[in-house]
Amino acid sequence: MTEEFLYSQPEWLIGLVTLVLLIISVEIGYWIGLKVNVEMTQSMKSQISTIQTAILTIFTFLLGFTFAMALSRFDNRKEMVVKESNAIGTAVLRSQLLPENQRAKMNELFKEYVNVEFSITSRANVPIKEKKELDLEAKRLQTLMWNEAFTATENNPLSVPAGLFATSINQLIDIKTERNIAISNHVPEIVLLGLLLFAALAIGILGYGNGLAATHARYPAIILCIVITISFILIIDLDRPNRGLTKVSQESMVDLMNFIHKVSDKSVEK
Repeated sequence: MTEEFLYSQPEWLIGLVTLVLLIISVEIGYWIGLKVNVEMTQSMKSQISTIQTAILTIFTFLLGFTFAMALSRFDNRKEMVVKESNAIGTAVLRSQLLPENQRAKMNELFKEYVNVEFSITSRANVPIKEKKELDLEAKRLQTLMWNEAFTATENNPLSVPAGLFATSINQLIDIKTERNIAISNHVPEIVLLGLLLFAALAIGILGYGNGLAATHARYPAIILCIVITISFILIIDLDRPNRGLTKVSQESMVDLMNFIHKVSDKSVEK
């Protein structure tokens, strides 16, 4: 597993580079427009204005489409946190129907498993090597939990609680895979780079029109560059779970950890 280039860069650096690139594009476009040195007729002004409007409209559409992609992935990550918490919580409850020796062992396995999952998903900038190690630990715990479910059904094949417990462990494993996919499912980097290139071209055309008219609206152009940069950074921020300003809430996992400890304490008291 390798990180995409943009995903591995700090947001402030991406924002700075984007803003500088857009401002340079405006200035280059303006300089080219001045060098062309043609007489601006009314029909030419109308043509250039139409082209500028068309390009900016297309860019706005692409920006909105990319934002929708990032937002849908962010919503999916939030949903998967709740789904995994519910799946683990269901397995915890059903484990209480097992014999006492298995019940105590499962409580400890659930504690370890939730701690591992929380370590993977709640922290920002988890190194790839560490994430791989945590994923391997999660798989090891899944294997141990499944072995307990298999033992329970093997000892009593007609037991409804054992069957329900085995089903819940299977769902827990499946949802872990789904959540891993949701976490790694970013807006394709080629889309973000293409959007950035299109933004530079669009803002360059704007500067070119100003150059032809020999009227450089520098400050409005810079404001537009800032607005585009903020929009671009917002898309990237939404696409970075727990790394940017917009974070996926882990509240349901925290509640689950507290719930498991309560269930475990009750089992000990019994």
